[in-house]
Amino acid sequence: MRTLPPARPASKTKRPRKQARASRTLVTRFRMPSRRDAVARAVDRILELAAPARLSDDERDNLAVAVAEALSNAAVHGHRLRPEAHVRVAVAVTPGECAAVEVADSGPGFDAGSVSDPTGPEALLSTRGRGVFLMRRLVDVLEYNAAGNKVRLVMEHRPGR
Repeated sequence: MRTLPPARPASKTKRPRKQARASRTLVTRFRMPSRRDAVARAVDRILELAAPARLSDDERDNLAVAVAEALSNAAVHGHRLRPEAHVRVAVAVTPGECAAVEVADSGPGFDAGSVSDPTGPEALLSTRGRGVFLMRRLVDVLEYNAAGNKVRLVMEHRPGR
């Protein structure tokens, strides 16, 4: 799983042309308390940070729902709403192109590959797996680390989508 690039201090020297594109990516990291009432505020902050990606209204709404689910999963399932635990968030935005959000918790994780399709007849009454299913449908890229306690969501700006 690729991780977001580390934040780098601004440099006054010119970089080679190949690195110029990478330097346009804006990265912000913050922590969210593991409380349900902290999720909406964190989503609002993420959407503000993602504004330079110029996502359409639909792309922005889809990202908001997927990120809210990821943050909730980390706080509820990863940290069991322990007040001393904080969800780690990193937002990387390439202006006019895309927004990537990483959400990580310190819980044991889960096997994302074992989550079954909740729309199948055998799973219609199950309450598990719907959030992962929803996130997969809403963003362009959804990746988990091997432990299953870090998720990366990417929304690409596509004019006319």
